Amino acid sequence: MKKPQVVFALFVSALCTIGERGNNTGGSIVYGAQSEGAIPATASQYARLVRSELGVVPTIDCGDGVRIPIQVNGVEVFEDQERGQCDNPDFKGSCRVGSRVGRLEGTNMDGTARPDVVWAYLCRSQGAEALAQGVASVQMIGHNTRTGATAFFEAPDADPTNTNDQTAYLRFDENGLLDGELPGPEDSDFDIAFIPPPIQCSQCHQADPFIHDPWIDGARLPGDPSQPVIPQVASPNSPYYIIGGPDWDRRTVHIEGNGCVMCHRAPDPERFLGIAGHDVNTFMPPNAPGSMTADYAAIRACYDNGPEATSGCDWVEPPVATSR
Repeated sequence: MKKPQVVFALFVSALCTIGERGNNTGGSIVYGAQSEGAIPATASQYARLVRSELGVVPTIDCGDGVRIPIQVNGVEVFEDQERGQCDNPDFKGSCRVGSRVGRLEGTNMDGTARPDVVWAYLCRSQGAEALAQGVASVQMIGHNTRTGATAFFEAPDADPTNTNDQTAYLRFDENGLLDGELPGPEDSDFDIAFIPPPIQCSQCHQADPFIHDPWIDGARLPGDPSQPVIPQVASPNSPYYIIGGPDWDRRTVHIEGNGCVMCHRAPDPERFLGIAGHDVNTFMPPNAPGSMTADYAAIRACYDNGPEATSGCDWVEPPVATSR
């Protein structure tokens, strides 16, 4: 076990898994709905598929991750709080301590660095009692900042027809943080620990690979606390596509001159933030929360009514680099 550090993001605030999922039109999810044959059946096959764009899929050690702090009235706490009773609940409303996130630079097959590739992982705690019952999850996202190529590796129970065998590798350390090393892509157990995405992860990771919210962005890079652990790669024109998912829907709405699309594309936050009743205006824009309520209302109205019925609003898709 590697020495734990003190911080996603999905991420990596939330990676692909959001509990109750909905597609772009609010319908129910069909697992395995991506193009037939586009994404392989196993994680190890998927790791080989993404290798040309992302290099080697990393081995994840939760002990190397940075804790996601939970705060109450501006003070960090180290015990689980009741749902919604903390300053920064996750997108499901949970205030559980013990989750970790990490960021890793990409590597080539020969072990040399691949600085245009970044990996982010989330070790999500649901508490010690839940872990004893087989409930916890580790997920990771790889992204090539030059080409936009992106891959999602999920916990097995992201498909609710599966059990999650990741918990056999996980435990809590002496500080109450989720710990444990997961099998790497050359380990025969990699296909037990991870699965390829069972749904279109772009249903939540719509505009860019990494989702940011106050919970996940509470985890900061130890060497540069001005940055969250989850990479900030988004811009209005940053490339983004999913390896093996050429037909995945990555559309976002665009209103020329709207403040919400000046720094990044504007996803539909209700897809995940609405689960716990988060108000985007309480934390966006970052330097002046609530100062763009009219802009956000216009974006919200376009998603609710559809660009086809909203004057001045159009669908846009992220670009894909021409040279890969």
